[in-house]
This record gives sequence, C-alpha cells and structure tokens, in this order.
Amino acid sequence: MFELLLVAIALIGSFAAGIYDLKTSNVPDKVCLLMIISGLFIHIIYGFSTGDFSILINSLLFSGLLLAFGLLMYFTGQWGGGDGELLVAIGILLPNLSSVKTYFPFAISFFINSFFIGAAYSIIYSLILVYRNPKISKNFSASLMDRKIIVILFGFSFSIFFLFISQFILFAISILVSILFLFQKFSKVIEESFYYKISVRKLKVDDMLGEDILRLKLYKKYIKGLTKDQIRKIRKIRKYVIIREGIRYGIVFPLTLLFTLFFGDLFLFLL
Repeated sequence: MFELLLVAIALIGSFAAGIYDLKTSNVPDKVCLLMIISGLFIHIIYGFSTGDFSILINSLLFSGLLLAFGLLMYFTGQWGGGDGELLVAIGILLPNLSSVKTYFPFAISFFINSFFIGAAYSIIYSLILVYRNPKISKNFSASLMDRKIIVILFGFSFSIFFLFISQFILFAISILVSILFLFQKFSKVIEESFYYKISVRKLKVDDMLGEDILRLKLYKKYIKGLTKDQIRKIRKIRKYVIIREGIRYGIVFPLTLLFTLFFGDLFLFLL
C-alpha cells in the first residue's frame, strides 16, 4: 500500500516536472518540493505505524548522497537546480522497493541507470537539435578544418593503420579515441549554439543567463531561471542580454524511473 502510493507520487510528479521542463526549460520547484514533503510524510507515518524507521533513515541517507551529486552538477554548470531537486525527490520517495529486484538499493540503481539513459537522451537531443538547425552542422564542419585538428586526425589515421596490423585491441582503442575527440568537438559546437543575444524586452521568467551581470550579482554558472524581479532590474541597465538554453534534461528522470521499475539495473543488460 505504502510502496504503491510512493511509486504513484514519484511517477506522476516526475513526469509532470519533466514535461514542464521540455516546454519551458525549467523544472518546477513546487512539484519537486511537494514530492519531497510527501515522501518524508509517508515514511514518517509508516515508521510510527510499524515501529520500523529504517526506510526513513535510508531515504534521508540516499537523498543526501543524491543532493551532494546534484549540487556538484549544479555548481559545475552541468545541470539546472531543478534537475538536482527532481533527483533528490525521487531518492526520498523511493530509497528501497521490495517489489522491484535490483542489485543495489532502488535509489542507487535508479541513480546509476540515469547515467546510461541520460547519455543516450543527450545524444538524441543533440542530433534533433542539429536536424532542426543546419547552421550547427556547418559550424561543426568548419571547426574540423582547423590545421591542428587535421594533423591530429591524420596522425590517428596513420597510427590506426599500423595498430590494425599489429593488435586489434589497440586498433579499437584508437578508433574510440578518435570518436571521442570528434564528439568533444561536436559538443562544443552544440554548446555554442545554446547561447544567443536578445532584447531585454523579450526576456521572460525562467530564461537562463548566458553571461555574468556583475552589477546585479547575477552569474551564468548558476543555472537557475530568472525571476520577475531580476528581469525588471536587468531592463533598467541593459538593452540586450545573452541567454542560454541547455539540454532539457528533466524528462530523463521519469524515463529512468520507469525503466528501473520494470527492468531493474540497466548495467546488467550490458554485461
């Protein structure tokens, strides 16, 4: 009964937040907060009704670990604040699930699965972005015309030829390094495409800054949507501002949750 209720709250809340993020590029704080409060309340009720507070303790423990990771991703500019909040909310709601067999506690298995599903989602998202914006493809092709890059790629090709003759494993490693190098260049071009300049009159709530505004102590590294008050202050001192749009990552968490509920640990499928 308790587990079913927790799963329902996690699924409904995360999908609502994820879909909202896809539409607005911002995970709603209120939804995440409601999920967190609901999870803690249910765990406390369960603890008093059964005398077993282990689930509550695990909930606080695992969500604390997920919070630390979310903060790391936030302050390094990889995630928005809402992404971390949603991760923590699911960790609080579902620290363990007796009805789902996982190699690790459910929250940890969900967390690990999110890496694999998140990586696949990011690649698909980037490819869709390229399809919708041919300019990105042109910029990527232009970036590969740099002399240094041509020399590096030629060196890889030359070494691959000899490695293929001598040892297949080294050949495979060289191929992988070349692919990673190209993907890194592609990622930079993708990232640059997320930044664009607009009139401050077009600014709206939840837009994210792509530059620092030192006078207002607003910094682009804090991936949090602008508030009405911040927009009002920016309009007083600026005519134009650079904003950015990152990969709308929130939907990864409900998709990962759904996969983990039905299939358990993704890495076991890859072994």
